[in-house]
Amino acid sequence: MTQDNDGDQQDGRTRRDVLKRAGAVGTAVASSGCIGILGGSGGGVPTDTGNNSTQGKGVKFPAALRAKQYASAFENVVNMVEAGADPEGNEDVVPVIEQELQSDTLLYFPKGRYKMNSQVARRGETNLGLIGNGAVLAHGEVNDIKGFTVTEGEFEGKAQHFKIGSGDNPHNGKFVFGGFTMDWRDENTGMQILNHHTTGVSEIANVRQLGVHDLGCQGPFRANPATKDAKIQVRNVDIRYGGLTYQKTINERTTDSGGGGFGRSWATSGITMHPQTKGYLRVQNMYVGGWPDNGIYLVGGSKTRSGTVEVVNSVAANSHASNIRIGGQNSKIVNCTVVTDEKFSKHYFEQRPIRLDNGSCSIKNTQIIQKNPTGWSITVQHAVEKAVLNNVRIAIYNTPMTALVIDPAADSVVVKNVDIKTPGWPGSRPMLIQGSGDVMQNISIS
Repeated sequence: MTQDNDGDQQDGRTRRDVLKRAGAVGTAVASSGCIGILGGSGGGVPTDTGNNSTQGKGVKFPAALRAKQYASAFENVVNMVEAGADPEGNEDVVPVIEQELQSDTLLYFPKGRYKMNSQVARRGETNLGLIGNGAVLAHGEVNDIKGFTVTEGEFEGKAQHFKIGSGDNPHNGKFVFGGFTMDWRDENTGMQILNHHTTGVSEIANVRQLGVHDLGCQGPFRANPATKDAKIQVRNVDIRYGGLTYQKTINERTTDSGGGGFGRSWATSGITMHPQTKGYLRVQNMYVGGWPDNGIYLVGGSKTRSGTVEVVNSVAANSHASNIRIGGQNSKIVNCTVVTDEKFSKHYFEQRPIRLDNGSCSIKNTQIIQKNPTGWSITVQHAVEKAVLNNVRIAIYNTPMTALVIDPAADSVVVKNVDIKTPGWPGSRPMLIQGSGDVMQNISIS
């Protein structure tokens, strides 16, 4: 297979470019309490030592979960090295995982490197845990891939590490996952880490990505609280290296199967949920950078199947087509930062900071920094029934761009305390704001 570089090195996004800009995140965000769903510590809020550019040093998240914090929630705790898993990364550990992973069991991976050569899937099980103490997960060599399936190489089958539950047969009870570093620094690496559907209570924590996702398949996470009482918390997750569009990988996807006429890498997203989500999902302390099919993409179902999403203390940067995109009932974006300061080829033609899709949503105490503006700062779509924007700061540098678009069909929109700055160009209200809310109060432009 040959890689398509689009014949445009200046505007192209290569693996080398991404590795040079691994800190594609911005200003530090304020802390708030963690839920600690399964009794584990909520963990400290990271401190950003970088700046608002992709050259920033960024933050360091905890790279471990402690077995003793979670052991009491499970009948069985298995040390995977003692069970026979190779901690040196030479032998496939999937056979050992398949042998040990059953209901009411916590699998604990001590510090080491663990190689997986196929997907591990469990549907309809009860009370599962997969945690590492600074463990590194890697996958076997991939020589060819079509869509979401590896067709040639040491790794075989679905390009996915773990599938715990499914839409029609979700997991039950407790679930915990985390304490892993994904090593994607080699060529042709990166696949979905976890696809999770549950009727219970789940915690996904302390996971980080090293190296760019460059197989053009599904992005790292899908989290679906499938029933009204289901709850999932995702915290301390660092996936700022992002992913390449499939056109720049060995993936044999076509335009028709990967995003319609635009050729977008459909599903190569940072984190997604499910169209029929009904429960509660909280994303906290997450750093997301440069994904070709939305960064934080958490939109639930219809009016009768809408979950609730909260995105808190998180930073998103340089994703196409939106960096943070939410919907649902009483969903929120709080204390977040969105940065767009890099444009990646024709396949990243629009990088909207925030999009509200449907239901009732709010944005509070959030800043948007567009040093390379390619999309509207905030979009309130027609299916939104109620929206509140309060204490939002927007900076659009050098290039004219609309800051706020409110669809005429959107109901009950309140906009208060919004500060819009346009360094390098003379922005005006007619240029910056399209549409109007029911309340438009204390909006400053300079």
